[in-house]
Amino acid sequence: MGSSTVFSGMSNTIQNDIIESIARSIQDETDKDIHISPFIAVQVDDTSDISNKCQLTVIIRYVNEKGSVCERFLGFFDVSLERDAKAVTSVVMRAIGNYSPTNKLICQTYDGASCMSGQHGGVQALVKAHCPNALFIHCYAHKLNLVLAQGTNNIQAAKLFFANLDAFHNFFSRSCKRSALLCEVDGAVRVPGGSAVRWNFKSRAVHAIHEGRVSLCIAFDKIMTEPGWDKETIAQSASLKQKLEDFEFTFLLGVFQFIFGLTEPLFQVLQSKTVDIKKCQDRIMSTLSALKATRTDEAFSRIYDETGTAVGEPVPRRKRRRRGWDDLEQGFNQHQEGDQETLVSFRRLYFQIVDGVVLHMTHRFADMEHLNFFRILEHTSFASFCKPAAFPSSELAQLINTYPFFDQLKLRNELHTLYNNRSFFRLGEAHSVMALVGDDVTLSYDTKQLTDISEETVEWSRADLKPDLVHLHEDRRTFYKLQNPAYRGRTVLSEEDLERGIISLRLSRVRLADEGNYTCLFSSVHNQYTVQLLVAVYYCL
Repeated sequence: MGSSTVFSGMSNTIQNDIIESIARSIQDETDKDIHISPFIAVQVDDTSDISNKCQLTVIIRYVNEKGSVCERFLGFFDVSLERDAKAVTSVVMRAIGNYSPTNKLICQTYDGASCMSGQHGGVQALVKAHCPNALFIHCYAHKLNLVLAQGTNNIQAAKLFFANLDAFHNFFSRSCKRSALLCEVDGAVRVPGGSAVRWNFKSRAVHAIHEGRVSLCIAFDKIMTEPGWDKETIAQSASLKQKLEDFEFTFLLGVFQFIFGLTEPLFQVLQSKTVDIKKCQDRIMSTLSALKATRTDEAFSRIYDETGTAVGEPVPRRKRRRRGWDDLEQGFNQHQEGDQETLVSFRRLYFQIVDGVVLHMTHRFADMEHLNFFRILEHTSFASFCKPAAFPSSELAQLINTYPFFDQLKLRNELHTLYNNRSFFRLGEAHSVMALVGDDVTLSYDTKQLTDISEETVEWSRADLKPDLVHLHEDRRTFYKLQNPAYRGRTVLSEEDLERGIISLRLSRVRLADEGNYTCLFSSVHNQYTVQLLVAVYYCL
């Protein structure tokens, strides 16, 4: 082929034919796996492409012959002309129709639009009419986005705040010269863009502007005073700097930084692939409790006072003019009343925001109990489930009620066998550890051996990195030759813990890029242990 003067493979027609052939081959293999799988689940979302067509994305999940969960993209489907529930349902059923979904489809997940999630005429209800076992689960991360978006949607001051927030990103992203100036002033300041559906992007913008407020003011001053800048840029700089010096904008910056500091770690947990439903529920409830705890005068006063320290006292919202020297005392009293009115108005705004987020979060996550049956396969509880008194009978009953095709007696006996088999107690064991950027964190694994393991080989790694080695310990020494450069000088294995049979890896100066799954391999145990590290940014004032 290399010396052929006829076939070169450069023709766009030939290349498209090759791509289509590969796609058909992949699709055929996927179809075989899905047909073998006893159960399937479907995920659907829509997006607009560059030609402004509304494309429906259909993804299917199933378990293959090896017991691994697989996720496959089925394709894009144009729904620009019709986006009502019946039209979308028709597209979804057509996409999965070859896989016998009537009895095999056990789960469906979409966003929270009424067209998709409506209980009577929504897509989920229409699909369930075709596939009675298709349990609908609204994406929890999307629920959290809706909480933050709709919780403040009716507060005019908050809407204006986020509109102004986007202006900072637009100002610097549209000019390399402006970005270079900001980098010159402070290389650590980056103002990320927002997103209408991903509110964790807004939390990054809030944090960046709050932490880099002084540097941003310096950059705006340079633009306004130094030559070489056009009039439009100078005018925009003056406007944005005025926002950074405005009491209300800075106050809301502190309020949302405080709220996002509580919700951002929850968002990371909900986006994780390895966290079980029980941990999600616990983290949601703890976040809700933390948000309720912020509804205090003490929390408001702290943000209000620190805002005053940063930009000065607020201008009274109602100004009253003194008409003569005889009214001096009266004018002084009116000024005090104006200050008090301003304080009360900001206090009212703070409680409106907190109440709105708490109210929507309570409503959005009120239906978590219907997923409690997932606890049946919570491996960390197998040791207790094997005892008759602790057997998850209520969760099993909920499972049978959700999926009546299970044989309850047979499933109960199989679960008893599973719970009493100690080899499953630690199989695939994993847990999550939360850390803040800049802090130190310890990843631990108790080998349950009471002897000294200091001379054993211990390896910590991350499969998503190249090289994947995080730390290697052998014969009481640490080997750095194959270690990933990102961890050089930041990992220490505790010798004291090794003498007690515990493997403790201390990671210092945590970075956002450190987030991921860390696997520990221990030479004396034919097993592996995985720790998921979640990294969040500290937002509290």
